[in-house]
Amino acid sequence: MPRQLIAIALLGLLSTLPCSAASADSAQRLADGVGDCAFVTASARLYYAGYNHVVTLANHCQRAVSCEVWTNVDPTPHFTLRAKPGESAEIITRVGSPSRLVQAGKLCHFTG
Repeated sequence: MPRQLIAIALLGLLSTLPCSAASADSAQRLADGVGDCAFVTASARLYYAGYNHVVTLANHCQRAVSCEVWTNVDPTPHFTLRAKPGESAEIITRVGSPSRLVQAGKLCHFTG
């Protein structure tokens, strides 16, 4: 009997794991506020002896957005980019980097 109770409890616990993962993803989308209509990309542009890391925000939302952006190379500080619907904005986050591989992160919300 105690083994059956442990097995049932374990099964119940395991069945909640996928729901927890989905809830975490949903929480991130809610915290983000914007979802997938604002895209952030990173690029490395050759500049003299290194690469400039550039983060670009493309706003495909119906409202203006403000995004905190960063890169995997420079996770801090975060920079703020703002764009109206249909517009883009960009910022150079690093000048003269030896790395040409860079990825961007974002946390966005609607403004106005």
